[in-house]
Amino acid sequence: MTLLNDAHLPLPAPVSPDDRLPSFAEVTSFDAASAWARLTPEQQSFVGELAVRFAVIGGRLGYEHDFTIGESREVELLESAALTDFLDKTEPLWADLYGWRAN
Repeated sequence: MTLLNDAHLPLPAPVSPDDRLPSFAEVTSFDAASAWARLTPEQQSFVGELAVRFAVIGGRLGYEHDFTIGESREVELLESAALTDFLDKTEPLWADLYGWRAN
């Protein structure tokens, strides 16, 4: 029988910048202005377009409006799709946004 103290457990392999998740401290201290500056102009344009799409569609539902129930539901579906698209397409940029990637 092997005691736990005698066991030689392998060290975990280092996680690549593209595969790691931000820690609590990184999330709570995230500096959006610095992160934005680290992105290339092409990445900034890409993220900006996604953000504008989400803000315009999602922002419309936050006000009193005259949409019918069916129209409101359609806009809610567009909002959900825009948010999902934004999250899915910006997640691969985390290594750049958090400054994890060595340039």
